[in-house]
Amino acid sequence: MRFYALATSTMMGFVASLSSSRPLFSRTLPTALSSAAAGRHPLSSHQYERKSVALQIQRQQGWFSTGSTSEDEKQLLLDPKAPLRPMLAENCHENHLSQYTLPPTHIGVDDYRPDLPKGQRIVAFGDVHGDITALRSFLVTAGILDPESSIEEPVWCGGTTICVQTGDVLDRGDDELACFRLLATLARQAHEAGGALLLLYGNHESLNAAGLFQYANPGGNMEFERTIGARIDYNYGSNRWRLQFAGNQPSRWASFEPGGLLSENMLRNMLVACVVGRTVFVHAGLMASHLSPGNSINEGQKIYGGVTRLNQQAREWIVTAHHGDNNNWGEYNTVEEVISAAQNRAKVASKTMPDCLGGGIGASSPVWMRDYSKPNDAEPSDPLAKQKIKAALAEAGEDVQRMVMGHTPQYKINCALDSMAWRIDVGASQGVMGGTPEVLEIIHMGGDNDEDIVSVLTVGGKRVDGSERAVFDSSVMF
Repeated sequence: MRFYALATSTMMGFVASLSSSRPLFSRTLPTALSSAAAGRHPLSSHQYERKSVALQIQRQQGWFSTGSTSEDEKQLLLDPKAPLRPMLAENCHENHLSQYTLPPTHIGVDDYRPDLPKGQRIVAFGDVHGDITALRSFLVTAGILDPESSIEEPVWCGGTTICVQTGDVLDRGDDELACFRLLATLARQAHEAGGALLLLYGNHESLNAAGLFQYANPGGNMEFERTIGARIDYNYGSNRWRLQFAGNQPSRWASFEPGGLLSENMLRNMLVACVVGRTVFVHAGLMASHLSPGNSINEGQKIYGGVTRLNQQAREWIVTAHHGDNNNWGEYNTVEEVISAAQNRAKVASKTMPDCLGGGIGASSPVWMRDYSKPNDAEPSDPLAKQKIKAALAEAGEDVQRMVMGHTPQYKINCALDSMAWRIDVGASQGVMGGTPEVLEIIHMGGDNDEDIVSVLTVGGKRVDGSERAVFDSSVMF
């Protein structure tokens, strides 16, 4: 699996950095590991009574909401193998993780909605990449965020609108967690209003889940430290939980790894793909083999098992801590033990990752392929692209007419392959190309003869007929 090689390569690069004359320890690791790098035993200087010290500090600071230690608190303090999640959720005075909670997504129901009421409004927008300003512009343009409300206290104004965000909220920007908080807050409000805001996995969510952070901005990493890492340090009364991640962005890794901090309340409710009315949405693209029912191998090609199976595979993987137990007390005797543990953590995540989230550059994966979107703003160069997408749409559902995808930046939202492929990533993040946000709008059965009305919404308030955004042959749209 391509991700396995990526994870191994990344970790070996990290190991090389540890052996160099300018190690990463001084910038990213706790004092104990810095001492080990200098040749001193990382634990010899401060063996301590963990339970009593942690309890004393936490009681003095008033970190627990009750006057007595709950059973869950005892479990966390006494068991170094326990998950870190309680330190940011149910066992502390502020349930910080609740800000990222998405409404429950029912596999087979919420991800497959072919039967919609006539006139149902659907909107979609592409890659965000940690740019909170671009995200706000997308949401206002889509008509689902009250423009008078703030990012900290957003207000859903979309009514029963169904919105699909096609993945890649992470990487390249400085406000990734802020983006997820905004989206999650609106998703909860949309659910209450009878609408929906569905979040899809992109390849950058997959990379982060596998412990691969080569596309993360320094500012984004600092956001994770301020928002996640510092809170765990404070609530846990120690920073030694960081050792198990060997300096590879512990706050980020702990948040997005399978079984991690955000796995239950947010990531399990995200989707690989979904069918809404006559449209199938995905981050990068779908082949017929991704959607065919059943699980088998056909002439060497993997058969994934439909939209519902794709989403079920992703959910089963993301909620399970495949690496086994944590080592929150940082009980390692040598630097080599630390590195080995972190390597195993990354490798097992990559090896167990389902194919619908894996792959890598050039792979025919739902989160990586570019068969229908490259080159940008022009007809795909793959001569078989039309044949492939026709077959995929036929497998997606009885009356599915189009596929909407992000992943490959375009100058404008456009459609190719006889309007079967809609490419909606406009590179809006300043970390990509600072493109102008646009939103795709579909009114289900809103036109003559019950045809869908497909339009592009611009930040200037215009509604552009979808036919004006069709590309032909190899001409490039500007």
